[in-house]
Amino acid sequence: MQGLKAASIPEISAFFLVLNGVIFVSSVAFCWTLGRIFHRKRIFDRWEPLRPVELAAAFGSIVLNAGISVVGWALWRDGWIRIRQPEILHGILDCLLMILAMDLGMYFLHRLAHVPSVYRLFHNFHHRHETTNPISLFVLHPLEILGFGGLMIVVLMILPISLGGLIGFLTLNVLFGTLGHSGVEPFPSALKSVPLLRLVGTSTFHAEHHEHPRYNFGFYTLIWDKLFGTLDPAYEARFSRDVR
Repeated sequence: MQGLKAASIPEISAFFLVLNGVIFVSSVAFCWTLGRIFHRKRIFDRWEPLRPVELAAAFGSIVLNAGISVVGWALWRDGWIRIRQPEILHGILDCLLMILAMDLGMYFLHRLAHVPSVYRLFHNFHHRHETTNPISLFVLHPLEILGFGGLMIVVLMILPISLGGLIGFLTLNVLFGTLGHSGVEPFPSALKSVPLLRLVGTSTFHAEHHEHPRYNFGFYTLIWDKLFGTLDPAYEARFSRDVR
C-alpha cells in the first residue's frame, strides 16, 4: 500500500493501464470459455459479430478505466478515499454494502440512460449488441465509462472500505459484467428456489435487457427492478426453462 502511495503519476498510470489490460483479456477469455462450456444453455442463438468500431471502443475503455483508476488513486493518496486495513469480516460486509450501493446507483443511472434523448446521445451504442459477445461488456460510449467510474468514486468517498472489500467488489463487478454478456446461462434453474440467491442478477436477467431495453436495469441484483416494477414479467419463466 505504501509503495502505491509513493508512486509517481507515470508509474501509477502504467500500472493501472497494464492492470486494466489484464482485466480485459481475462474477461474476454472467461466469456469465451463460458460460451464453450455452456453451449447447450445458450440464451442467444449466436454471438454478436465483432466490428472494428466496437473493437476500438473496447480498447478505448481500457485507457479510460485506467484514467479513472488514477483519479481514484490520487483521491486515496490525498485522504479523500479511506481504505481500512484488511479484515475478513469487514471485507465481506464492505463488499456486500458496496454491491448494494453501486447496484442502486447504477439502477437509476441506467434508467436515466434510457430516457430517449439521453439514449440517442450515447447509450444506444452499447445496445448495438442485442445478442452480446465476449467484448460487449467493454463496448461502451466514453460518457458511460466516465459515469460508472464517477459513481464508484463518489460511493468510495462516502463509504470507508477495507482493502479486501474493495478487491472483492472489483472482482465481482467484472465477473457479473462478464456473465451478463456471455450469452449463456451457467446458473441452474434451482437458483430461483433459494430465498436470497434468487435475487442475484443472472446472465438471463441482463440478456433480457439487451432484448427488451425497458426492463431489467439492475446489474448485480434483481432487488431494485422488483421494487420499482421494472423486472421483465417473462424473466422467471425464461430462466426456469434453462434452455435457449
